[in-house]
Formats: sequence, C-alpha cells, structure tokens
Amino acid sequence: MDCKYKNISNIVENISPDRLSSYKFNDSDDMEVLLSRYIFNVEVSESFYPVLSALEISLRNRLYNAVAMLKGDNWLLNEIEQQEVLSQNACKILIDVYDKLNIKYDNVSIGAIIADLTFGFWINLCKKSYKNTLWDKQGFFESVFPNFDNHFKCSSLDKTKVIFPLLKDILRLRNRIFHHEIIINNKNGIENCYIQTKKVLYSLSEDYAKLFEKSFRFDSIIKQKPQQLH
Repeated sequence: MDCKYKNISNIVENISPDRLSSYKFNDSDDMEVLLSRYIFNVEVSESFYPVLSALEISLRNRLYNAVAMLKGDNWLLNEIEQQEVLSQNACKILIDVYDKLNIKYDNVSIGAIIADLTFGFWINLCKKSYKNTLWDKQGFFESVFPNFDNHFKCSSLDKTKVIFPLLKDILRLRNRIFHHEIIINNKNGIENCYIQTKKVLYSLSEDYAKLFEKSFRFDSIIKQKPQQLH
C-alpha cells in the first residue's frame, strides 16, 4: 500500500528521526504510523493551549493576591529587599526577573513582574515548604481556589494534598507541550490529564473558565485518535 505522505524523506528531515523515534511504540510501526501519531500529538497539544493559558494567568494572579492579603500589595518588591516569604532559589529568580525588567523600563511595575515570572515559579509556591507560611493561614487556600469543592472530593481536611500533586503534573505536561514533546503516551492517560487540568482551572474561577469554553476543542480532537492508539 502506498504511503499517504508524499516526499516522506523530506518530511522526516524537517522533524528529525530522533524526535520521530519517540512515537515508535512497537517494532512493527512504520514511518506512516509515526507521522500520524506525530500530527495527532500536535493537534492534542494545541487543544490544551486555551485551558493551560487560562490556568497559568489565573493561578499567578490569585496567588499574588492571596499572598498580598497576608504581606501587603508590595510583597514581591519587598522580597527583593528582604526575603520573608520566598525560598532562596525563588528569591533569586525574582531578583533576576526584576533586574532584567529594570534594564528595559524606567519604572518596573508589579504587574510586569507578575507576568514575567514563569509558571514554574508560581507552581513552586504550591509546595509543602510553603504550607506553614502560606497555605495553613486561615482563608488562604479558599482565596486561591474558591471553587475547589465544586470540582474535587477531598477526604482529608488538607486540600493541598489533592491540588499540589495535580499542579506538579500540569507543570510537567505544560513544559512538554511548549517544548514540542510527545504527550499522547502520558502514563496517566492524556484524556485524564485534560480532565484534571480543566478541573483545576474551574476550581480557580468558574466565571473566568467559562469565558474560554468555546475554545475548548480537546473532546473533538481526541475523537480523531489514530487507529494505532486505540
């Protein structure tokens, strides 16, 4: 049977054999199968963008505001002068971001700092090491995830045991997507990954999440799964 992809050697040259090799699940998989999986992976990755983008923006702003209720609106700038909240590594990241922005702008706004700090920076504020200083404070969790109870069941009083591992998984998935790596073979199942990511977004703000519902295309994309993945 003829391969449906024309000039297949030229296509492979653009992707690279090494990258395509990660799509080989069985010894019998030929190049046509690998390319089908590769294309499907790009489409699935694209379908994650709206929910990941919305989640990242919402999480960083809700976290900033939650800490601001404890430490004041200028807490990020204060951390540069005197480390109180952040770990040593996080503080260094913050200072590097501030110094970079300070070269570009006469007055560095807090909004610019918030936007320039990486998703990983904000996710790392959701670590056990911050429980005593942040997450165990009354009302802190609820101020970040006000709709948590509508989307998650938690047998423990410590809701961070549910959300923290999910955020770590989301960060890993997000980084794989943005580095154009394979995600369709995720050990947790890519469908489950999407469901959990969406639930975290909705737990941050249902009203905000609903703004993007028309752009949520994952369910229609996943139905186009190549036969080799069924």
